[in-house]
Amino acid sequence: MYDPVCLLKFGKQIQRQQLDIPEYAASFLNYKALKKLIKQLSATPTIAAQGGSSPLDTQAALRANKEVFFFRLEREIEKVNVFYLQKEAEFSLRLKTLLDKKRVIQARGAANSRSSASFATLVEGFQQFDNDLNKLQQFVEVNETAISKILKKWDKTSKSRTKEIYLQRAVELQPCFNRDVLRDLADRATTARLDLEAWAEGENIQYDAKPADRTIGQRVGTEDSDIDLQILQASAAGNIAAIREWIARLGSAPNAGERFTRIFLATISEAPDESLHMFLSSGLVDIHAEDDINERNCLHEATIYGKDSVLDYGLSHGVDLTRLDVYGRVPLHYACLRGRLAMVEKLLASGPNTIDMKDHDNFTPLIHSIVRHRIECVRLLLASNAGIDPQSEADHIPLNLACQHESMEVAAMLLERNAKLLPDAEGLFPQHLVARSSQKPDLLLLLRQHGADLNQRDKLYQWTPLFHAASEGRVECLRALLENGADPEALDEKGLTAMYYATWEGHLECMDLLWERSSYRRAERRTSRIGAVVPPHNQMNAMEITPEEPMAAEGDGIPDLSLPPPIIPLRRYGHNFLDNKTFIAINFEPGSKAIHFFNEARYPAARLTISSKTSDLIPRNLMLPIQEDSRSVYFQVENLSTFAVDFEIFPTFGSKVIAKSVALPDLFRAIESSSGTCCLPLFDPRLRSVGQIQFSFQVIKPYKGTPLEITQFATYWKATSALDDHSGLVTGSSLSGDYLRLTVQLTRDGIPVIYPSYFITYNNLDVSLCQLRFDVLANLGLATSLLDNNGRSSLDSDDIMQWRNRLSGSVIALRDVLLAMPAHINLNLHILYPTSSEDIGLGVYSNIDINTFADRILTEVFDDARRLKAAHDQSRSIAFSSFNVNICTALNWKQPNFPVLLCNDLGTLHGTQLGGQHGSGPTTSFKASFERATSIKEAARLAQMNNFMGLTCPSRILQMVPALTETLKQAGLVLVSDASTDDGGAQSQQAPGSTTAGWAMMPDGVNGIMKDNGILRFNETVDM
Repeated sequence: MYDPVCLLKFGKQIQRQQLDIPEYAASFLNYKALKKLIKQLSATPTIAAQGGSSPLDTQAALRANKEVFFFRLEREIEKVNVFYLQKEAEFSLRLKTLLDKKRVIQARGAANSRSSASFATLVEGFQQFDNDLNKLQQFVEVNETAISKILKKWDKTSKSRTKEIYLQRAVELQPCFNRDVLRDLADRATTARLDLEAWAEGENIQYDAKPADRTIGQRVGTEDSDIDLQILQASAAGNIAAIREWIARLGSAPNAGERFTRIFLATISEAPDESLHMFLSSGLVDIHAEDDINERNCLHEATIYGKDSVLDYGLSHGVDLTRLDVYGRVPLHYACLRGRLAMVEKLLASGPNTIDMKDHDNFTPLIHSIVRHRIECVRLLLASNAGIDPQSEADHIPLNLACQHESMEVAAMLLERNAKLLPDAEGLFPQHLVARSSQKPDLLLLLRQHGADLNQRDKLYQWTPLFHAASEGRVECLRALLENGADPEALDEKGLTAMYYATWEGHLECMDLLWERSSYRRAERRTSRIGAVVPPHNQMNAMEITPEEPMAAEGDGIPDLSLPPPIIPLRRYGHNFLDNKTFIAINFEPGSKAIHFFNEARYPAARLTISSKTSDLIPRNLMLPIQEDSRSVYFQVENLSTFAVDFEIFPTFGSKVIAKSVALPDLFRAIESSSGTCCLPLFDPRLRSVGQIQFSFQVIKPYKGTPLEITQFATYWKATSALDDHSGLVTGSSLSGDYLRLTVQLTRDGIPVIYPSYFITYNNLDVSLCQLRFDVLANLGLATSLLDNNGRSSLDSDDIMQWRNRLSGSVIALRDVLLAMPAHINLNLHILYPTSSEDIGLGVYSNIDINTFADRILTEVFDDARRLKAAHDQSRSIAFSSFNVNICTALNWKQPNFPVLLCNDLGTLHGTQLGGQHGSGPTTSFKASFERATSIKEAARLAQMNNFMGLTCPSRILQMVPALTETLKQAGLVLVSDASTDDGGAQSQQAPGSTTAGWAMMPDGVNGIMKDNGILRFNETVDM
């Protein structure tokens, strides 16, 4: 299957990664240069091999080119490997130091000193180690992906097959791509931190099987550690007399200077100025000393904890204010981080050369101030001439960050100082960042006043700010852009408009605004490259829909003139269904909503493993935060009564559990739990609650009765132009001709009936039909029958429109309809089952769970199929549809014979449409009515993930955004245009009783159309 992610500007991804990990930037594989080299070699295949003459034939030229390319590639791999080995040695040494410190603290026996600075420093040291180790792991991952992609590009250009063998023989053997060392370091660090935290709280839990280091314990001794603790307590309490007494008693000891210096650095965080002054006046403290874990001196500690007296003393005694700590930060960084304005002034006066120093994250003091919204610090730094424009591509851009964090005041100050409007590593200008992230347009208008072009295209997708606002649903920014001359018809690099992305993402108000401003009302344009827009089922993201790259010429520079093989459509019959297993779907919200840690800093990078110890299911791994393409996990289980799901969270590349939870069988097996939501606590290995995990679920059980035998009852089929289940243009299907739509729901006692609305009127009261029993409906005269006393149909007609007129507005049992209706009339059974939003918004609630609901309807359909087969050897074509994705999923998994269409009503809210009549202005705003619709993106994702036959979309949407038609069709979905809520203005004038009444020409590209006469018409199939 074509996967646009593979073509998604990988060079930009590397560039962004280099910005995120600046200290690693120079050691990344030079993907851009290698890609350029391939292009050069394919264009001029005449580079001579070293020491040889110019090649005379094509094969010799290719050999020479291969040598040049692989020589460069091997040098790049060497560069990555050398850097990795250097960092690996550094991390091993750091971990050894941290473990030694841990043993020293534990050997002192001061388990009640959890709040002490030494313990906090060590825990922070382990957290910093985890952060840095994760950066190294990201570095390895990105470079491994880069090598694989550049080899794939070489193979594609040179028409060779070297990728797999080269990866196996030359890449995977390199130390940097062996995960064992990094995994071991991660596991040892996690184990040590858990052990340390357990010990500090007085719990005798041993996470590490290795025996403790006895020599350290004997060397330190508990008496000395108790004395240190007493001095720290006296200092924190401001007990000057006790401190003076300790200094007098211990001041003459050989290690007195080292001891009191260590205690002084540890007590800065919590001691009053009087205590600190006592230490400083003792003459025992080395004011220039640094902590050997976090490498901070007294100036760092003073700025972190706001101790002006220590800062003044340190500056007056010449303490180095350019000293970098373990994060690469100087004291000025911390003063800006904490917003300590007076300290910033003093540090700038004493060391103006620190104003533009960068830490390991490439953050200057100005950048820290902007990100933390320290406005006064920003003002002071700018007055002191802090740099506002980047010096290299790796630098962060202050103005862009201010726009990203929606800081109007900071942006105004930067613009007043003539900050340049520059693209960041993603290729986004400030106006793009504001349009994408800001709820209000003020900052956008400020940028415009300072020369920002509101039609500026970014360097990533050629999007203008209007595209970003439309895609993210920023209504006010979109309105301001349109009012200030932004072009609503601008096209991006794929030939698509902002309207396309607003529709794809389901942002109704943005669609409304764009339609108002658009110069056309009926979108008839078809771009030349739309055919390549194929969002696969695992990446339904509009920004990642990328057209196919043109094939390169042959390796010898001569294009391949041979014709491609003909595309032979592949027929697929039916779909996968449940025989005796139960289907369970677990769905997470993308991003950080699904899994929340109470202390985010403790878990810098992690992965979620979902497994079941009660079954033989293969565990599923999801990287955190959960991405759009991995937020649904599916299981098929044998025994629901014993099925439990284990959720375990590990460090990204480690194997030590840091948090876990479990969903017990009761959650899934209860009859009312066909679907629902659940929130579970996450516990660490010491059973402390450290977070929560939230998900929705659906349980689909096999059909309870006897399903139709595949050998006797044919399944539906569809043909596509691809060999993959989830993509390829649909070229034909078994759906053809006219289908009469019947809206089906269940009464309170589980009888399937047809009626087009949730509510039925009786004595001027609207009553929920699903709350009434069928016999009550019959007694009230609200239900009618199609059969006479002899069981024969009361309507003797083969005309579909006569049947449509007879059935409209009546409550009739589905069984009667199937018995009475001729077999040649095809049916579209449209299922009404209330969604959770309809339950709340309309007050509709079904007391029957989804599994029982679907089983009752299927029983009637199966019984009718068997009756027709036995009596007349006939069959009836039936297609299911619904707006409720859960009932669609249930119907699809319970049988393979009949197709399912998922309906979407975006822009059609209970009879109100976007854009009004053709050629007129919009009739209503999207805010006017209760919303049931999901985005087109979400509907397409669900249809692909659940193997539905296709989608039904409002005709008005497909007319306004014709590009959607090709997008959905090339995703392997049958597409039906729903014109059932359109007005009659565009319908052809036919006799009311005619089967062609209400039919205009079939819209271009769709497979079927649903009109307001209740007939679903499919194209006549073309089986190629």
